[in-house]
Amino acid sequence: MRRSFLLWLRLALSRSRRPALAAEAPVRPPGPLVWLVPDPGGEDGHDAGANAALLLRRLQQQRPGLTLLVSMAPTMAVSLPEAVLCIDPVEDAPAAVRLALGQWRPDLVVLMGNALPPALIEGTREAGVPVMLIDAHAPGRAARRGFFARRLQRALLTRLARISVRDPESQAALVRLGADPARIEVGGILSEPPEPLHCSETERASIASITRTRPVWLAAAVPAGEVHAVLTAHAQAQRHAHRMLLILAPDQPVDGTELVNELEAMGWAAGRRTLEGEPDDEMQIFLADDPGEYGLWYRIAPVTYMGGTLSGAAGHARSPLEPAALGSAVVHGPQTAPYGADYSRLDAARAARAIYDPRSLGDALADLIAPDRAAMLAHNAWAVTSGGAGAAEAVARAILGTLDAAATGEIR
Repeated sequence: MRRSFLLWLRLALSRSRRPALAAEAPVRPPGPLVWLVPDPGGEDGHDAGANAALLLRRLQQQRPGLTLLVSMAPTMAVSLPEAVLCIDPVEDAPAAVRLALGQWRPDLVVLMGNALPPALIEGTREAGVPVMLIDAHAPGRAARRGFFARRLQRALLTRLARISVRDPESQAALVRLGADPARIEVGGILSEPPEPLHCSETERASIASITRTRPVWLAAAVPAGEVHAVLTAHAQAQRHAHRMLLILAPDQPVDGTELVNELEAMGWAAGRRTLEGEPDDEMQIFLADDPGEYGLWYRIAPVTYMGGTLSGAAGHARSPLEPAALGSAVVHGPQTAPYGADYSRLDAARAARAIYDPRSLGDALADLIAPDRAAMLAHNAWAVTSGGAGAAEAVARAILGTLDAAATGEIR
């Protein structure tokens, strides 16, 4: 393999560092060992740790008895599967890498995320240990780095035995950076499917029978400052479907009687869950004033607007994966924190509808009255929420395939 001057220089600058003596570490068991190295810097540390734990569970299920080692910062604070060996992250310096490789003698090193640690990648090459990169994503920023940074990244990518990326866009970006197209595959996004929120099936069936002939939408976790925008959108959508019912779930605990009185003073026929129990045929707005019943309303409403995303003022923002997992099409504004990554996934999969103001919210509702359009968003959203586990299965198979190929000498 051709030497890289930039890689040599980078490593030379770090050779003077001496590794700290580790506290008492577990003994390496006999047999094959896979070392997983998550990148906590690329995204929320808890997410990286949770995805690593998910992958480790899949590896254990597919290859019982395989020794799994993970280097994970204590700040990740996730529950790892039993029998997984966990160590602190190894400093990316030649001496520290040699010490770790000598102690653990891995048969395969798996980098997880976008980080390409030069000392570890070069150290494994010198030790004859293959390195695989998984869950690589959105490397566009790396592609815009300076000339020397891109040359160094190219040198590191050529040393990888196999690469698994989240999506085709990441695949194309890595090829442009110099990765071998024959070694890259799209593995999907690793994530544990969310646990669907529960509800009483008896109550769901009862309310569904009442609303079955009416268009219904849910405005979830709506802050006080967005109530007017939601009502404006509802009035606009009602021009296309005059019997449309809005289920309004406030972001904060409210005085239900006072809010219903205000709505009725505006001319709306309104009721509330804690008083009437179920909406009747005449109601235009039904106040869902019990915050523990989102699982019920997501199942009732084919469309859900995620409150707070127009103004960014949500005090108790809900995850868009909640309605997505229960078949409700997601509509959201531009203010997506703290669930920006989840909204980006849904948008990329055409599993959500982005809006920007009350008028565009009303337009989206009028469009999604058509059951087939709401169903398409809901289907795509369900695929996003359920696909992470399938991606973990596929990536685990790729890791084990690379491990087996290394054992037979097919790769080095």
